[in-house]
Amino acid sequence: MDNEKIKILRSKIAVPLNVAVELLKKNNNDVLLCEQEFHDINIQTISQKAECDYKTANESYALCNYDIVKAIERINQKQVIITTGYTTDSKIGFVLWPENAAGEFYKTAKRNDVFIRTKDFDIILKEFQSVFPLKNPWNNDIEDEFDPVGNNFFDNKTCRIIVEKISHIKNNDEKVQFFLKEVTNWLEDKLTYADYIVVYGNL
Repeated sequence: MDNEKIKILRSKIAVPLNVAVELLKKNNNDVLLCEQEFHDINIQTISQKAECDYKTANESYALCNYDIVKAIERINQKQVIITTGYTTDSKIGFVLWPENAAGEFYKTAKRNDVFIRTKDFDIILKEFQSVFPLKNPWNNDIEDEFDPVGNNFFDNKTCRIIVEKISHIKNNDEKVQFFLKEVTNWLEDKLTYADYIVVYGNL
């Protein structure tokens, strides 16, 4: 084994001696190929742990100076956007997040909130409006209708009714069908533990 190649490789990537030797053997002493394989494995690890595509993992990996842990944390703290893809530039819409019975956010590795642009939310707006009037859990006031510019609190049981209603929406557009499935999946995941789902309109 070429000791000089080992030194060069270890000066480029932080790996133990045995890993450096193994990489060089596998790649016929080509330092560049070793470096590429090392980073590719790291990107795949990020992609699996952060549950994202290769491109997203690669971008975060580079932005975080090739630090796997920081890259995963960065991806996990990005707000999820559920969209049909027909509206891509609007920042006006609705943020949904889960809360417990004390009105507290859940502490998780990944962000729990999701953003849905107004035009996309219109597809499911009627389903959220249909369950009113509702009692506000924090002041016991009866809310007569959905508030598009404030907080709306939906308890777990009511949210399950909304999910059921969304599942009956008929639409032949594949993008809309995918959007509805993504919304349903997000809600069902959060309803396994959340006491409330809050819907905030930032109009």
